[in-house]
Amino acid sequence: MTTRLPYRFLLLPGFDLAALGAASTALTEAGVDFQTTALGAAPVPGDSGVHVAHAGPVPPVEPGDATVVFSGLELDEATREAALAVLRRTLRQQGRIWGVGAGAWLLAQLALPPETVLSVNPVTAAALDEMRRKPAMTDAPFVWTPRVATARAAHVAALIRYDLAIDRASAPDTAPLAAADTGAEAARSQLLPLDERYSTRHKTVVAGLEIMRANLFRPVSIAALALSLGLSQRQLERLFERELGDTPGPIYREMRLEAARIEVRQGRRPMQEIAHDFGFTSGSFSKTYLRQFGVTPSTDRRAAVTGTD
Repeated sequence: MTTRLPYRFLLLPGFDLAALGAASTALTEAGVDFQTTALGAAPVPGDSGVHVAHAGPVPPVEPGDATVVFSGLELDEATREAALAVLRRTLRQQGRIWGVGAGAWLLAQLALPPETVLSVNPVTAAALDEMRRKPAMTDAPFVWTPRVATARAAHVAALIRYDLAIDRASAPDTAPLAAADTGAEAARSQLLPLDERYSTRHKTVVAGLEIMRANLFRPVSIAALALSLGLSQRQLERLFERELGDTPGPIYREMRLEAARIEVRQGRRPMQEIAHDFGFTSGSFSKTYLRQFGVTPSTDRRAAVTGTD
């Protein structure tokens, strides 16, 4: 049975139109209801100048409902205060608040828990830097907690997919995700979509990449990968080299490192645990990480946590 969760997209002037489309598509594909709302009756202008009509005022909030704010930075005082009132009401009624793009700037003006970290792009980060009480920020694609979540506009669909995965994992008729699987889902959700990350459209290569991404935590051997695709290992290596310029081994390792870096920079789990989960020994992880990103895991974590990138 399809899980149905209430999401309310609150549109404010200057919102990212592409982000709204991506979020809507992610929920539609999952069979999940959502409603687009606004503060007034008039269509709302997006960042591209297109005005979007909506389904009416913000409806009453039920516990667990998510009010998802899509906004630009240029808001007049009345609009800003009205939006903050909606967010405060959502919290009082045990709802959840999300900020997409510059929506994180609005969330930062609330009395959020002190441990809250906001996912922001450079433009929003600059606006937050001007605040007297500057919040903790990260350039991670999104940050999810049970009550507050933020995402860069290009990654709102990944945030939604992660939120749906967490909800379905906790449903009474399904087994909950193990801690490692939850971490894998979080990392996988924050990676760029395969069609954006890799240039190939070759069906076999794409299928191989999908298997790799589905096995970030429990790396499969390249021989097993080739067998599952009906090829010899050498055939698969030649195909990947032709399509992507490298063999499957280095590409798979790079994919796992990109996912591991998300966890490293979030600063929530021990390095040794992250290394092991993504298929590295403690020693090889640091060396491979340095080679890949030009910085050690510990240095990268400190920079992310302190905002000194």
